[in-house]
Amino acid sequence: YRAGRVLRASEVITAAGGKGINVARAAAVLGGDVMCAGLLAGHTGRLTAELASREGLDSVWTWIDGETRTTLIVVDSEGGDATVINEPGPKVTAADWNRLRSNVARAARRAEGVCICGSMPPGCPDDGLENLVQDVRPAARAVWVDTSGSALEEALRCKPSGIKVNADELGDILGQPIVDARQAVGAARQVQRLGVPHVVVTMGQDGAVMVDDRGAWWARPPELRIVSAGGSGDAFLAGFLVSLLQDQPGVHALRRATAAGSASALRASARLEHVDIERMRPQVRIVVLEE
Repeated sequence: YRAGRVLRASEVITAAGGKGINVARAAAVLGGDVMCAGLLAGHTGRLTAELASREGLDSVWTWIDGETRTTLIVVDSEGGDATVINEPGPKVTAADWNRLRSNVARAARRAEGVCICGSMPPGCPDDGLENLVQDVRPAARAVWVDTSGSALEEALRCKPSGIKVNADELGDILGQPIVDARQAVGAARQVQRLGVPHVVVTMGQDGAVMVDDRGAWWARPPELRIVSAGGSGDAFLAGFLVSLLQDQPGVHALRRATAAGSASALRASARLEHVDIERMRPQVRIVVLEE
């Protein structure tokens, strides 16, 4: 890829995207019964809804004015990570947000677990994420949040069941670098003291750390030739939460989640393959850091 040049793509894949849809897609591959909810707008929104429906993803969309954003992901056939270009999304009104809350709360009545993923849209109220957590908490036995920046700070205040966050995002919030597993455990313990019982910190190719009241574990993935890491964290979260809701022990959930995240990085396609997850799972090494 070079700026200022005319580049010709050899293949184009069009898929419904966004972190929530990515989690739902991966959870469905792992045997979960999923429902997508979120904001859609305009022609791109209608295409997104159609693409999700073609994949068999049930959904409850909240329609607003404007145009749903498109994300362009450029993958180099020679290997290496992908380049991601995110458009700005449409602005929401207070009435839009209240309709979203109502739709999400209604959908959550049928859910065991809820994932609230991604950035908050422009125009979202300051307590928007806290509203969503409070709305779904009475129905779901597990409410997990995966976000960053000011929304992550808000998530720490509203005390969900768990937080999945990458090391850079958590380091920014805490004002400290997180460059290895031991530092990730220390940072996760700080989050626990704020009232979040389960904390998972992902570290890219260095794996992920899970901390709960029983200890701390580090999952180390196999060496991979990464095609596109976009969506790996979402596949990880899907693998982790589906496993927990299937009453698997936390360490087993961590291994399966790491296998799912690794498998996601092997393909440019948005589709996660179950055979890749199962091939990766025995190659994930679990290190006990605290017990």
